[in-house]
Amino acid sequence: MIYRYDIRKYNGRDVLYLYLTMNEEIASEIGDQKEENLENRCKKYIKNKSIPYQGEEVFLVVDGIVVKSVHIKNKDVHIEILDDKCDYVNAKYKVKLRSKEQERAIVLKDFLMGVLFANSTSNMDLEVLKALCVLYRTYIFYQMEKSGYVSYNDSFMKYRSISYYKLVLIDQYDTMYKKIEEAVNQTDCIFITYHNQYIKPYIHHTNNGFTEESLEIPYLEKKYSLWDLLSPMYLDIKEFQYDQLERLLNVKKDELQNFRITDLTAGNKIGKIKIGPIIYTGEELRKRLGLNSTDITILINDYNVKFITRGYGHGLGLSISGSQELAKSGCSYLQILNYYFSKCKIKKYV
Repeated sequence: MIYRYDIRKYNGRDVLYLYLTMNEEIASEIGDQKEENLENRCKKYIKNKSIPYQGEEVFLVVDGIVVKSVHIKNKDVHIEILDDKCDYVNAKYKVKLRSKEQERAIVLKDFLMGVLFANSTSNMDLEVLKALCVLYRTYIFYQMEKSGYVSYNDSFMKYRSISYYKLVLIDQYDTMYKKIEEAVNQTDCIFITYHNQYIKPYIHHTNNGFTEESLEIPYLEKKYSLWDLLSPMYLDIKEFQYDQLERLLNVKKDELQNFRITDLTAGNKIGKIKIGPIIYTGEELRKRLGLNSTDITILINDYNVKFITRGYGHGLGLSISGSQELAKSGCSYLQILNYYFSKCKIKKYV
């Protein structure tokens, strides 16, 4: 039970200390057991007990030991409202999808549903789905403004009609459909801009603990994303024989023991690497060898070369692994977007 509370200064700010004992049942003191989020349980307790606390941090002290620090106030994220764009709603906006053979128009909601089915999993948190939906909607607006259509084989986002997933996701389809539809509906008309222009909102699966910045993409910056280190996709090892590398890198075998990294990115990834007489960018090396990322450690011996990679993808923009952990901690999709795209503005057509 909680037997007392105290509000004290900690590093110059007010902090609420809740003192608990393990000798009696704790759970009932911190609200409804059905509410899994400890942050919300603390908020309810403060409200129910009329504790005069307006700060952001709570320390849980169990039998004299501080065991947990909980933030009970999330930063509000502002959405800028833009008038007179009613044609941008999910049910009205038409996306032109073009291939070499044909061009057809698809209602935005159906297109987003197909994209999210193709680029999400059944265990993805709803807040992450909503964040992805905002990013894909932004990219659709970006492409439609730039080219007047979206390519059927666009490398940035994969699309298939949702009828395809009725066949391949028989057991999961109904559950995923309901969650994806909720994400699309709840984010209707919301998108992201930088300097009043739609952005190309980069997305990757897992990084090496930091997102990547780019001089060519000013709205991206290096962000801590240490949650990614928990991802099963974080570490990978690929092994190549010398004759394989000769063919893939167009370098003679006797030159393949001479790897020299000449440039590192801000995110500690390979910017450029010299292999024998040839200089490759990290991205070129990744694509040629099918590596997961450009954060690479190279181990060379007499028989083969091992490439150890950390992360999965280019590391730019939003991390799906990081977003999943943020959502588990109680962050909304707006807070997730605001974290990974802090230089951008979130807007909504009305």
